Amino acid sequence: MKILEPKYRKLMRALAIPAALIFVLAIVAMATGAMSLSYSGVAVDDAGRLYLGKGGRIEVYEAGQNVGTIKPDVNKSFVFTLRDGQLVLSTGKTVITLDRQGNAIDSKTDEGGAVYKQLKPQRHSFIAADGTAYTLRHEMLAARVTTDDGTVVYREPGWANALKPLLGLAGLYVIFAAGYIALDRFATLEATGHLDQV
Repeated sequence: MKILEPKYRKLMRALAIPAALIFVLAIVAMATGAMSLSYSGVAVDDAGRLYLGKGGRIEVYEAGQNVGTIKPDVNKSFVFTLRDGQLVLSTGKTVITLDRQGNAIDSKTDEGGAVYKQLKPQRHSFIAADGTAYTLRHEMLAARVTTDDGTVVYREPGWANALKPLLGLAGLYVIFAAGYIALDRFATLEATGHLDQV
């Protein structure tokens, strides 16, 4: 089989190193909060502080600077918003209300996931008390939060524009490599006559 020729095997091995490097860089970037692949909500309080949900936590920004992190006591992903000065988040099973410092105020069952279903479509936008609209854009590239007049209040580093697509390609490589290894194993067993013994 042509795809199993030595030159292609060398290519697969050569691609393994950059793919692994991309995964390591992405893991570090996500662990440090510099980049996220998904966001669970965006909100702004009456003092202008930005609340951005990512990586299982809610980061708080003021004048573009990270001034705090809220880590909700939940064991699964969530979506959230800000209502009446309080953070309301849902996991789909539980609704939790927190104050803006992250202290729990209330917890109850999310009947039928109603709150989760309501909040999930809204997790990329928020209307502040003064009427300003905030929108999270370009989640699959270098994400940023902008106001309706185009002001950028948060942005991921520019290198995320390259790392996120490369991470997608590295993921495709892993899928292809797994299939390649299985095909190679099958061809080896067939060539040695051991296929019938498996």
